Amino acid sequence: MWEGEVLGLNCDICGREIIGPAFKVKVEGAKMTVCRSCQALGKPYREEPTLQPPRSSFTGVVRLPRIPARRPAELPKDVEAFDIAEDFSDLVRKGRMKLGWSQADLARKVKEKLSVIQKIETGKISPDTQLCRQLQHELKIKLLVPRKETPSPKIAAPAEVTLGDIVKIKGKPEGSVAD
Repeated sequence: MWEGEVLGLNCDICGREIIGPAFKVKVEGAKMTVCRSCQALGKPYREEPTLQPPRSSFTGVVRLPRIPARRPAELPKDVEAFDIAEDFSDLVRKGRMKLGWSQADLARKVKEKLSVIQKIETGKISPDTQLCRQLQHELKIKLLVPRKETPSPKIAAPAEVTLGDIVKIKGKPEGSVAD
């Protein structure tokens, strides 16, 4: 199957420069361009011409509708108001044991990996809010506790501040004559 004279092309099998016609063959499913001596190593094939969609006469610019920018997601107020209990690992382990479940049973119920449940019970990781809610529901325990606001220390300001309190004024020595 002669494909035509090709200059400066190397055979995909032997690597020598193809002198004369180049042949297109399939060798174990791979499409290759080969020389006459390597042609017998594969089966000849013809590339089917690719069909291109008909070109439209429309050459204008298409404007897409403007998508409004999204504001950054804010945490819901109920998420902001809760913290995870400090002894969450003990609470999860005790709750699971009270129900007589294995760690694998709990992992299956909350649709989480066994390794995650193991790490939560050892305290190596703390569960996110969504997993806390699932664990609370399945184990009938309380993991999310109301956030304790730490009051910031208030500094008492003097009743009245004058400019003299802020800036030191260097006065003229007594007895000096003014110009």
